[in-house]
Amino acid sequence: MATQEEVLEAIKQKGYADLKDLKRHFGLEYQGSSWLPQRLRALERKGLIVSMRSGNISVYLANDFDCCWDEAKRILLELGLIRKRKRGRPKGSIQYREESITKLLNFIRENKIVTIRWIQRNMGWDWRTTTKYINKLVRDGIVFEIRNGRLRLFTISLI
Repeated sequence: MATQEEVLEAIKQKGYADLKDLKRHFGLEYQGSSWLPQRLRALERKGLIVSMRSGNISVYLANDFDCCWDEAKRILLELGLIRKRKRGRPKGSIQYREESITKLLNFIRENKIVTIRWIQRNMGWDWRTTTKYINKLVRDGIVFEIRNGRLRLFTISLI
């Protein structure tokens, strides 16, 4: 069982890691629970790492990670951790308005980093509309979701 320091060192060696990378690094089975998610949450609470979510992939970065969004996106695309944004009609029956997406992206760009409640209040949207649009942008890899405990922050660029 690795310590928090060893988990942090493994993330720093590569510059970033997802759970699968870390399990492979420490020789753990892919299925079942392990001590690793507990170590990651503890490091996140201490502010030593930052988790970013794009779609259903969480990527962990050491808090001293210094790079621009374009560079980070290029790395994540090369590794297959995020996908290129798909063009065309959305799946299913959910309809998205381009002007609403543009308005939301401009709001996030102006404020650098925002919470979902702040988006909801300032855009004048109900909760379902707000979560629908923010989840779409996160899924498409346009917006990064940064989690710190229960707090969810959204940004367009890495800090």
